[in-house]
Formats: sequence, C-alpha cells, structure tokens
Amino acid sequence: MPRSEDAAATRRAALDVLLEVDRGGFSDRLVPARGRLFDDPRDRGFVQAMAMAALRWRGALDAVLAPLVRRGLEHVQPEARAALRLGAAQALLLGVPAAAAVGETVEALKMGESPEAAPLVNAVLRRIAAARPPLDPLATVPAWLLERWRRTYGEERARRLVEATLRPPRPFLVALDDRAALAERLAAAGVATAPAARHPRGLAVLGGAPQETEDFAAGSFVLLDEGAGLVALLAAPADERPVADVAAAPGGKAALLAPLARGGLAALELHGTRARLLGAALRRTARPGARTAAVRADALRPPLRDGAFGLALLDAPCTGTGTLRRRPEKRDRLVEADVAECAARQAAMLERTAALVGPGGALVYAVCSLEPEEGEERVRAFLAAHPEFAAEDPRGLLGAAGDGLVVGDPPLLRTRPDEEDTEGFVAARLVRRP
Repeated sequence: MPRSEDAAATRRAALDVLLEVDRGGFSDRLVPARGRLFDDPRDRGFVQAMAMAALRWRGALDAVLAPLVRRGLEHVQPEARAALRLGAAQALLLGVPAAAAVGETVEALKMGESPEAAPLVNAVLRRIAAARPPLDPLATVPAWLLERWRRTYGEERARRLVEATLRPPRPFLVALDDRAALAERLAAAGVATAPAARHPRGLAVLGGAPQETEDFAAGSFVLLDEGAGLVALLAAPADERPVADVAAAPGGKAALLAPLARGGLAALELHGTRARLLGAALRRTARPGARTAAVRADALRPPLRDGAFGLALLDAPCTGTGTLRRRPEKRDRLVEADVAECAARQAAMLERTAALVGPGGALVYAVCSLEPEEGEERVRAFLAAHPEFAAEDPRGLLGAAGDGLVVGDPPLLRTRPDEEDTEGFVAARLVRRP
C-alpha cells in the first residue's frame, strides 16, 4: 500500500496507464514509465499491481460492473470506465479496504478530465465493494479464443491456460558469464535471485530491480522470459559464419547471441522505435570490437546476402497468445482472422529467411503463440516444401534444460504458461543439408 499522501496519486498513475492502453499503448512500457514518477518502490509496485490486475481481469470486471451501470458500461466516459475497472480490481483482487478502493479512486478520477463522473463511479464502486461478486476467469478472454483453446487443448487444459494468463510473469534474467558470481553482485546491490530450474545461466528474480544495477548497464545479463532464454539456447551459433536475427526487437535473444556470434551479428527490425531499443540492447552485451549491427529493415526484404549465414533466427511476429500475462491488452485487440493472417506472413518470412542460410547452417524458427497454425503446423509445412532442410532434435543443444519440453515429430521445443510458468513458445532448429 502507498503512503497516505500518495494514495490518490498512485491511483491516478494507474488510471492513466489504463487510459493509454485503451488508446493503443502497451502496458509493458506504460507501467514502468508511470512508476518512475514515484521515488518509493512500494508506490511503484502498487501502481503496477493495480494497473495489471485491472488489465488482466478486464473482461471479468466488466461482467460484474455492467449490470450496475444503467445506460451501459460502453456509454460511460472512457476515464470513468477505467476508474470503475481500477476500483473494482482493488476491492475484488488486491484486498484493498473498501474505503480506500472507492474513495481514493474517486479522488484520482477528479484529478482528470471527467470529474463530473465521480458520483456515478462512487455509487457503483460502493455497491461492488459491498457485494464482492465473484469473478469468472473464463470471462477474461474473448469467446472466440476460449472456444479455439477448448477445441485445441480440451476443456480442462483451456481453463488452465486462461488461469495462467492471469498470473504475473516471473522476473527472470540470463547471465552472460558466471551465474553464481552475478548472483552475488546482484545480492550486494539489493536484488535477490535464485538459480533457474531449467536454464543453465538463468536466475529467477525474487526481489529488487535488476535493471537499475551496474551489472545491467555493463551488459552482464539480459532480462527476458525463461522460455525466450531457452529459444536463445536453441539458436546457439555452430560455426564462425555470421548470424542473422531477422525480427529481433526488443532484442533479448539478439543480446544473448551477440557475444557468441564470432562471425558477427546482423539484427533486423522494421520499426524505428523498436530498432532503437534493439540497438541499445546489443550495445550492452556485444564484446568490444564485435561486428554487431542493429539494422532497420524488413525481414521480407533483408539487406543481407543469401547463403552467407551459418545461423538465421526468425522469432516471427505472431498473435502472441503465449504472452498474454505480460501484455494482457492483446486479448482485446486480437480477432480470430489474425491467426490465419499471421500464419501466412510467417510462411513468407520463413521462405525468405531460409534463403540466407548456407549449407550446413541452421534456421531457428520461433513464435510466442499457442496456436498450432503458427507453430507446429508452420514447421511441418515448411519441411514438407523444403527437403533440403531437416529438423534437429533440440535436446542436443538444450540438454537437461529441455527435459519434458521437446515434443512432436519433427521434434520441437514447446513451453506453456500453465505448465512451466513461462511464456508459451514453439521453436524448431532446421538444418540445411550440406
């Protein structure tokens, strides 16, 4: 809980996050930015907890709020609607006392552009706090996606996947060198960690802010999901030819590959802001004198020479249904047609990326999606059309880290948020025959 003098201010910051997300922003950027307005880490943490609870549970919150708004929730001013979700999330999910959940949220609303909506928000939140209606986890995902998961995974597994999207992601990092030594330095800087169960250089972050340490600035580790870290292990360069990461932003996997790419690394990103973030990530971890470049370019038209690369990584743009706990707003932006559209674009990107790989080189394909059309089916279709490529068993590179995660024919790395507490990835390493 924040200090009393900052109670309305923290709620205002969380309310602003919800409004910016409604306008198309992304929570994983907005929450840290708003949190930096507060010096006390407790305040920053409270802003994050409120905003993310309201975003993750938005559909279920709307289901209990809607009957209490006479003219319909969709007709309420956007700022008042966000305040209703924020206050209900505090009362029903975060255990905030009713007086604070209602009163301070109303005060935060009055600090904005819709103070005239305060009586409505106050009345509805008081009823919510008094009745404390149960929330249905299944109401948090669109009906079409829930039905798709039921068809693909069965009723019980679909429920577990939905529930997994409602849990906060684990803060995680991968050390570039000695994991134990890094853990000691981070502990001295106030960051508590524990060795990862799977990733041989991974550390689960138990407390503190690793991104504010000298080791982060020095490029001693990379912050990313453990599933993404396992994909990076699968993309280890096998020789001294250059490496291409053709859809690299925000740069976590590229940053892990940079010190290993003895022949140089070309990391591509189409969009300018993301390309700048990618460049910053590479500068932190690339070794002095390394031939490493972040290039603003389209993966479908890469400014790279065909056949010149020993490894090409395509972490393809996708629906992102494996990452909904990190970016919950994506649920409300996806439509069912996006699955087929993404799969078609992924097929084209695979074709183009494959041409970069020389004889004996490897193409690593990955998506953070739970949809078979984007993962398993995309790999099988590519191999059927390209007999010059063969799937390499991921266990050879992952070792014990891949126990229980390698599935199917051809063999693929697959992580699931309901099983591993990671993002949902599918990845394959496809080797071009000599």
